[in-house]
Amino acid sequence: MKKGNKFDIRHKETLTLFLREYFELFFPDLSQKIDFKSSQFLDKELTALFDRTDNQDKEISDKDQSKITDALILLKIMINGDYQWILIHWEQQSQKRKDFEQRMFHYFCGIYFKFKMLVFPIAMFTDSAKWRKPVKDRFSLSLLEYPINDFTYRLIKLKNIPAEEFEKKIDENPLAAAYLPLTDYPKHERPIIKAKALNGAAKVPQGPKRAVLVSLIDQSLRLDPEEDKQFKELIQDNPTFKEAKMLQSVEEVFIEKGKEIGVEIGRKETMEETAIKLFRSGWLNKKQIGEITRLDKEKLDELEKSLKKG
Repeated sequence: MKKGNKFDIRHKETLTLFLREYFELFFPDLSQKIDFKSSQFLDKELTALFDRTDNQDKEISDKDQSKITDALILLKIMINGDYQWILIHWEQQSQKRKDFEQRMFHYFCGIYFKFKMLVFPIAMFTDSAKWRKPVKDRFSLSLLEYPINDFTYRLIKLKNIPAEEFEKKIDENPLAAAYLPLTDYPKHERPIIKAKALNGAAKVPQGPKRAVLVSLIDQSLRLDPEEDKQFKELIQDNPTFKEAKMLQSVEEVFIEKGKEIGVEIGRKETMEETAIKLFRSGWLNKKQIGEITRLDKEKLDELEKSLKKG
């Protein structure tokens, strides 16, 4: 994955780890019919879809293709006893791109043409803009009064969802905590929204899943110095946010301890070996391990993949 797509990467990691919670949050009726143990992420098929050898639009660069695939998940999963394909695309642009619905149609047609598979398309907008004019969720073609095509997809605009809706769901669905910073609330509530989000993330057992949620929250809601001061005072003084306080304290201590461990281990072994040990600890995220080991993102990605393969 190319550098600069951290927000997309965090969403992709989160959706991969919290697939059941995603459908329970946004498609509760459908989630009851899905066998989540059957899920297969079709990364190779997704890459093949944007292979430049098959792409008629030669103006799309390799970098642009990487950005596209970073913001997409193609999934094969069993629904009501039959395998179906699902495409999830998230968009973080504050400026609405022209003809977005046509782009979703192109994705759909590309998958159907290349793999002869129908796909259930979902688009989730994670930007902070409040739309005056909604994006269309339908793309139609016709010749005069003769209809040719009528394509629709599921559209989720997080900024159109009141924060209170997700706050009510945090106890039963930790993903609601991670997406809370992207919902609708007054600007002055940014510090308390982060406290509530971290409070929810703290309910997830320590390990990679919690680290990913915390990382997404940090990426989604970057507080300025004054807001950060308010946030720290809030979790320090308010017992309601004891989990957020614990999480913040443990994270800070663990990072410092990790740096100490990294320095000590580094005297005896390579930084690659140090990174592997820190990955296995399950708490530090990739960025934090990079800060400790000074390894670049490509090397960290390589080490992480090797660990997942066993």
